[in-house]
Amino acid sequence: MNIWTTQQQTTRTNISKGMIFVLVWIFLSQYAFSQEEVGENGDRMWLRGGINFLDHDSTMMLTLRFRMQNQASLESVSASDLSLRDAQFTIRRVRLRLNGFVVEPRLTYLLQLGFTRGDADFDNTQFFNVLRDAMVIYRIEPNFHLGIGLGKLPGNRERVISSSEQQFVDRSIVNRAFNLDRDAGINGYYTHTFGNNVSNDPRVSLRLALTSGLGRNPLPRLSTRLMYTGRLSFFPFGNFSNNGDYYVSDLAFEETPKMYIAAVISRNDNANRTGGTIGTPLFEQRTMDNIFLDGIFKYRGFSLYGEYARRMMANPITREGTSVRAAFAGEGLNLQAGYFVAEHWELSARYSSVEPVEEVRQYLNGQTQYTLCLTRFLNGHRVKLQSDLTYNILRTITNAQASWILRFQVELGL
Repeated sequence: MNIWTTQQQTTRTNISKGMIFVLVWIFLSQYAFSQEEVGENGDRMWLRGGINFLDHDSTMMLTLRFRMQNQASLESVSASDLSLRDAQFTIRRVRLRLNGFVVEPRLTYLLQLGFTRGDADFDNTQFFNVLRDAMVIYRIEPNFHLGIGLGKLPGNRERVISSSEQQFVDRSIVNRAFNLDRDAGINGYYTHTFGNNVSNDPRVSLRLALTSGLGRNPLPRLSTRLMYTGRLSFFPFGNFSNNGDYYVSDLAFEETPKMYIAAVISRNDNANRTGGTIGTPLFEQRTMDNIFLDGIFKYRGFSLYGEYARRMMANPITREGTSVRAAFAGEGLNLQAGYFVAEHWELSARYSSVEPVEEVRQYLNGQTQYTLCLTRFLNGHRVKLQSDLTYNILRTITNAQASWILRFQVELGL
């Protein structure tokens, strides 16, 4: 067989494969549709991407989504010495998400997997766990949902907001130190509107969670005590457009002022890890109490977000022989604001600071960051380019060291 004949056969094979792919795609696309879904937070939200499939008898729906974050970062030796201390090219996140309903639209599910080292929490547990969410949610009434499984706790809003929909390249140092992250258990969500117009009338929402306190990558626990979390939110001017209280940037360009304020309390009895549900294992269990206050204001392309966090516990230091592991007890403050300076272009600024209590300052550092960010939205938060510059101050027990951090990130997802 000569080369020309081989090339013809290869071409015919490729064309056949291409035709099969197109036919399969056309066939599957007949089942694609858009409708409301229950999000990972229990709220109602509109689908903003993904590939949706509906069973022929409408008893099952599947939405398939993926996303990835590719990042480059540079950090200087100090604020005055701009030579590089660290340079990285990182695949920060690669996620696959499946959600939809079975039997009827009121019975929904969420499954999310993460495939990078950070997503798997490998460094803290030495176990590569790709499972991030596995939640079944039932809508008992339009304003009352009940969920069971593994998912985000109703903690600080910055954590509940998806990492793909952050106003900056990544979440703040306050979230890093204090967030409740994910846990397995039971979640209840209730909302009440004081009137008939959900867009303008005040409303309140209540989230309660009873969970294991072990996190999503659990370690053995000697106690049968659990974790208790509650979040109460108040919306004085009604709902945000397009579920906008679950992202900070005013992409909807609110025509009337919108805001919410919220308070969170949480207790993790006999926690195993330095951050309760996350972090490295403690040598002894500790009971941790957390409080959060946060809120968002949006109007005509301007957004303002604030968050205060505090963690309290008795004796945050644990020892084993000469080794010491300290849980981060202390407080933090995060303030950020953004404005659309042109269509699809947002400029934002952030101030973040965390301060440990006196007992653990010799083991854990205080930190303050000032950050300026520019974002180009290509398809909302689904496809965007972001770059931010941070003035970073690290406070040890004896002195303070400052440096510059420059990051660039590409977010791409369905």
